[in-house]
Amino acid sequence: MYRIKFRYAQAMASERMMQAIGTLERAVGRLEQDVARLVAAPPPSSPSSGEPDMDVDGARAALRSLDELIADLKGRTIG
Repeated sequence: MYRIKFRYAQAMASERMMQAIGTLERAVGRLEQDVARLVAAPPPSSPSSGEPDMDVDGARAALRSLDELIADLKGRTIG
């Protein structure tokens, strides 16, 4: 009986992990689209209100890092 409960709990945890990974993937996809739109947008004609410009290289590095994290998490849940 204990094994059945353990397997059920393990399956539920795996399912929740896959749902979390899917949520992360969708969020990363939206971020990638937002970054692409911001990069493609023309610069404002007036000086910014003291806000720093977007760090495009930093944003891309952060997205790559998230992609790697998602791939790592997927590898852990498949096995």
